[in-house]
Amino acid sequence: MGFFIEKIPTELSPNRDGDFIKEGTGFSRVFVPTYNAVLGAIFLVLTAGYFYSLHFRKPHGEKQPLLGNSFKSPSKATVYYRRFRSMLLYQPKGRYAESYGTMLVIASYLGLNLLYLFVNNSTRHVTIFGDRLGLLAVVNMPILFLLGAKTGLLVQWTGWSHEGYNILHRHVGRVVCTAAVLHVFFYSLACPIEVMVHVTTIFVALLATIGFFLILISSIAPLRAKTYELFLLLHVYGVVAILPLLYFHFERVRPYVIASAVIFLWDRINRFRNSQHVIAHTTILSGNTVKLSMNVNSTTREIHWKTGQYVYVSIASLAKQQAHPFTIASPPNPNTLDLIIRARKGFSKSLFLSETAEHNVTFHGPYGSPPTFEGCDRVILLAGGAGISYAYPEAIELASSTGHYSAANPEVDFLWVVPSRDFSSWVDLKEDYNVDFKVWVTAEQGRPDIKKYVKDSIIAAGPGARVAVAVCGPAPLVRDSRNACSEMLWEGNNVAFYSENFGW
Repeated sequence: MGFFIEKIPTELSPNRDGDFIKEGTGFSRVFVPTYNAVLGAIFLVLTAGYFYSLHFRKPHGEKQPLLGNSFKSPSKATVYYRRFRSMLLYQPKGRYAESYGTMLVIASYLGLNLLYLFVNNSTRHVTIFGDRLGLLAVVNMPILFLLGAKTGLLVQWTGWSHEGYNILHRHVGRVVCTAAVLHVFFYSLACPIEVMVHVTTIFVALLATIGFFLILISSIAPLRAKTYELFLLLHVYGVVAILPLLYFHFERVRPYVIASAVIFLWDRINRFRNSQHVIAHTTILSGNTVKLSMNVNSTTREIHWKTGQYVYVSIASLAKQQAHPFTIASPPNPNTLDLIIRARKGFSKSLFLSETAEHNVTFHGPYGSPPTFEGCDRVILLAGGAGISYAYPEAIELASSTGHYSAANPEVDFLWVVPSRDFSSWVDLKEDYNVDFKVWVTAEQGRPDIKKYVKDSIIAAGPGARVAVAVCGPAPLVRDSRNACSEMLWEGNNVAFYSENFGW
């Protein structure tokens, strides 16, 4: 007799306790697939809203006139709407705390999964509950792959920031991996693992569960930060191994496995189609930072980007089969695409320490749907350290007499917070750009009161002014500026907020 058997003996089968188990699992296999219809409907609403904002919503009009007083107090409905936005925008303190709006989305997603997990008394038997967990894992997988697609399909359709969909990707991933591991755990309570391992279709599922478990453990924030390169490898190769194993596990999961595989392949094909191979040169900057300058004149097609977009960069001589995202640090131009990269661990540290200044670089992109500031009276740009990659080109674009905003350039309030004065050499802060580049050096001036700075700038814009605040930098800078905007919204000011955090 060989190692594998065709099926579990009847006396050890997870379904041996009665027909009600088959009825319970049968209900799950009809009910749980409606989950995708619910998420699909939500996605269509978000896409329709973004499409409307792009094509039908009119700008908020011209800037406030210099003479006369055209300010009208906002209506009660507008005040209540701004207070609602204020509550969603506020971010409490805490290392892993997000804004209340983001936490509401995450809680709604988790609540929907809990509803689908427990409805119809799924806990009445371990087999029914284990089956429900397994189904929840697989129905979430296509969503997980969409959120993980580096070519940014959801960004293009919904206008989400890279930060936003990356946060949701992590939570969906935790649901998938946790549900998959618990699926095996509860089935093992009904039938011993040492018996299930001899059934081929279950054996492949156990191998897939090991992959899910490794990905789940490696994604824990402190461990991910310390071993980011390993985390990336486990994600890529773990996914490649898990999909075929699940395909042969159970016939009903195959549509979800195929959908996930199609999304994965679509993303890889798009990456290949969008990839460009160029010669890039590095310039060592202060603060363990390097600037990577790529000559886009040498690409096979013209590269056009908007301020605030990002590209994925690979340098095979430093880190094989790895692509890392970086915000484009140069204004749109036909010649050079610059990236400012802080040396941390792995790829970025290898690039900084490299003895050669010339590299063969593969990049794909640009991606992202950065905000537009049309109709704004003032735009407040805040950057911390390498966050200048976003703020600097945006400031130049906003003030340009020939750029996107040339018909009505908003007033630009620019602040860059750096630890030492020599950081200011990273970019060209010349006066020709018509921007007052304010640099705050913490070694000389201490830490700035970002909340006060933002609130004072909003007030200085004048009553009724439409103000946008865009920030890129470390978490404390983002939180303080976000909460300043939240407080000003509560008071009835017309404020919009956009952010990109450092991190993964």
